[in-house]
Amino acid sequence: MHEATASEQQRVRVWFGEFAIVDRSTTSADAQAFATAMRRRFASLPVTIDAANDERNRL
Repeated sequence: MHEATASEQQRVRVWFGEFAIVDRSTTSADAQAFATAMRRRFASLPVTIDAANDERNRL
């Protein structure tokens, strides 16, 4: 197994208002599955997937 590069990383976050209550960087392959699980767990909260290396995504 190889280490994922920054360009292969996605950032999945669950938002409660302006606060990210879940913030996870994972591989692009796993990001969609993780986001789907978070949408089931936190059904009323928004879940976002962004590029992990995007400077605008820094908290």
